[in-house]
Amino acid sequence: MSLCAIPTIVAAAGSKALRPSRRLPNRRGSRGNRGGFHTLHPSRPVVVVTANAASSADATSTAPVASPPRRPENPAPSPDHAQHRAAVLGQLPAGKLVYVPAGKAQTRNGIEGHARFRQEPDFLYLTGVEEPGYAALFGTGEDAPFVLVAPRQPAEMDVWCGKQATPDEIRRATGADIVYFDDEWEKALDAVDALEGQTVFTPSHDASQFPSDPMFQGLRADSVCLQRVTARARSVKSPREVECLRHANNVSSAAHMAMWRAAARTPGINEYELEAIFAAETMMLGLKHLGYPSIVGAGRNAATLHYERNDQPCVGSDLVLVDAGAEWQGYTADITRTFPANGKFESKRRDIYNAVLDVQNTAIQAMGPGVNWRMIGDAAKVQTVQALIDLGIVRGNARDAVAAGVAGLFLPHSLGHLLGLQVHDVGPSGPVPDILLAGMVVTCEPGIYFVDGLLEPAFQDPILSGFLVRDEVERYREVGGVRIEDNIAITAVGHDNLTTCPKTVEDIEAIMRG
Repeated sequence: MSLCAIPTIVAAAGSKALRPSRRLPNRRGSRGNRGGFHTLHPSRPVVVVTANAASSADATSTAPVASPPRRPENPAPSPDHAQHRAAVLGQLPAGKLVYVPAGKAQTRNGIEGHARFRQEPDFLYLTGVEEPGYAALFGTGEDAPFVLVAPRQPAEMDVWCGKQATPDEIRRATGADIVYFDDEWEKALDAVDALEGQTVFTPSHDASQFPSDPMFQGLRADSVCLQRVTARARSVKSPREVECLRHANNVSSAAHMAMWRAAARTPGINEYELEAIFAAETMMLGLKHLGYPSIVGAGRNAATLHYERNDQPCVGSDLVLVDAGAEWQGYTADITRTFPANGKFESKRRDIYNAVLDVQNTAIQAMGPGVNWRMIGDAAKVQTVQALIDLGIVRGNARDAVAAGVAGLFLPHSLGHLLGLQVHDVGPSGPVPDILLAGMVVTCEPGIYFVDGLLEPAFQDPILSGFLVRDEVERYREVGGVRIEDNIAITAVGHDNLTTCPKTVEDIEAIMRG
């Protein structure tokens, strides 16, 4: 039974109807790289960083951690896109079509070149192709081909963009069975035996995403089923995907430590200088792109959850909250560390920092297959509020305070989310999982923040104000905020912390001493 109603894309007047066609010869025996991640232009070798830092899961370590080497020791990991295609297409009924477009290049201010392009995650998951303008066409069922449709580059653009790869070169680079250009849609549809009225599964029902070729107009679009199947497949990572995330974590962890050292050497360093150090370090270690805009907030700026101005100096005992991660093969790290600008945790800031670290350690230890993630999040709220009670910032019973909404004043976000080809990755229930499954990678990111926009209304609230010790809230307000975030892979028997960046007070101070 179909999961949804399937609207028909009405054929344009005078359009050419689809017809039964002869399947093109099976080229599976001559495929090129079936599993790797592909760019269709040569690139320099990528440096691999191996994890030689103390595991961040061990929060009692106090040994300084050396920077990773800048020369490869092992081959860099890569995902298996053929396996991804099998996982998705195998869940769809036979005799249908699947059409997945790549993203489109966006110009900068109309004519000033292109903005940095990042591929559509579903297309990247299924094909590994990084460039814009492509499309993938699949049949479903045994021996159905993978047809890749490439944008044809006008000959006059060779001067500006270099010569375009031939279809055979593209096929060898991507593992596609057949490659056509985007003025050859009739051939592409023939290759998958497309028929008038046949169902085509797509990521979206937006008709503008479909090729203008009239051959496409007689297909019936299902824009729900593919999204559900792909989200379920992407939520559980293969071992090779986990290794890509581990590599991104290793490099990103090294870049975080580089920022600490730079701050210690340069009193008053600006937030944007730290942002630049992170980007430079990760790029020099082979990760060319960040997974999301870096958050670098010093002092009170750390209380703004998605602070991105990054334009203020880091001074004195201010804590600096940095949420930054680079991506490898499209898989991004998502790491947050909070450190003192001058290299030494002042007492109030140390208290808040250790409270957050205790919450994180407790939550990570509870993570494993079959565990209810939302229950771990609920327990983290209670532990956070209890820590605030112990510090004299909140009064009363922790569970009563949580029920009243006090936890949301100091921890106004969830404990974590799925991670992968998107920083908030997809899953059957959205980016926040219900039950942890082996193969999921989830962030664990508790925090305590002193947010004016939450605290001031709470002081006026007749219920919330009864739980708040105003004098102590004011005394701690200068802390700004603390967040500690690691990336946790769920295994068959427990969990594996992929984040190698140290996080104890002792380790951070030791590294900043140099």
